[in-house]
Parts: sequence; structure tokens; C-alpha cells
Amino acid sequence: MNKRTLLMSVLSGILIIILITVSWYKVNQAKRNTVLAKVEVDKNCDLQKRDCRLELPGGSSVTLSIEPRPIPLVKRFDIRVNTDMRDIEAVAVDFKGTTMNMGPNNVTLKAVQKGSYSGHGMLPVCIRNSMEWQADVYLQSENGIIVAPFVFVTRKK
Repeated sequence: MNKRTLLMSVLSGILIIILITVSWYKVNQAKRNTVLAKVEVDKNCDLQKRDCRLELPGGSSVTLSIEPRPIPLVKRFDIRVNTDMRDIEAVAVDFKGTTMNMGPNNVTLKAVQKGSYSGHGMLPVCIRNSMEWQADVYLQSENGIIVAPFVFVTRKK
């Protein structure tokens, strides 16, 4: 085998390895960004009065707490998420108006300890006297994302 044939064989082998690695990475990323489940909203729980808890697929649960109460508009508030779901890599909360587009309002929470995450958020003021909001909690694991929605109503003072 001459040097040119050997060089072409080595380069072809390297190219095949790179293609396999990139393909594996893309498939793995697509899997991680797949929504595995979206839990039903518990309309009986009022975040303005207490922490709310939802059951997740597989027997786990997630609890959302927002303080102070009542949840203020245009003022910083504390967000806490607790879950017994295993292998959580990231937790985020997305606040959106249910009847009016209020623009993006995403908060990435930081791990405080195993299963406990916290951060700070702020809601914009609305022209209406009362506004219904949905806080979608995104629980990211290596297998994908579980979305847990919580609904609450704010009132202008």
C-alpha cells in the first residue's frame, strides 16, 4: 500500500468517526429536549394562598412556592421548586398570561440542595385589574423534559 492510499484510508476512518460522533450527539440532544409529559393543572390549588403540588408520571411530585403573597406585580418575588424526581439537571419556570401575551418571562432556578431549586422573578403590570397567569415548571433530565403547569390570578392594587 502506498503512502497516498494509506493517508486516504486514515482520513476516511477519521471522517467516519467524526460523523458517528456528531450523529450520536444530535440524537442525544434531541432526546434531552423532548417533552416527555405535560401534567394537568390543578385548578383547586391557589398559589396566592399556599404552595401547590402536582403529581408527576412515575410517582414523583413537584411543589411550587412563590412569596411574598399575594404575588406582586412589578416587584421581585422568590420562587422555590421542590421535587423528588431523580436525575434533575435543570429547573426553569416560564410565566405567561393565559388570556394575553405578556412577552417572555423565563427564570432559570439554581440548585439549593438535592431536589430544591430557587430563584427570583418579576411579573409585568397588566392593563386589566386582574390577570390569570400560568407558571410552567420545566424539569430537565437526561431523558427529556417534564412540564408542570400552575395557574394563579394577580390583581392590581
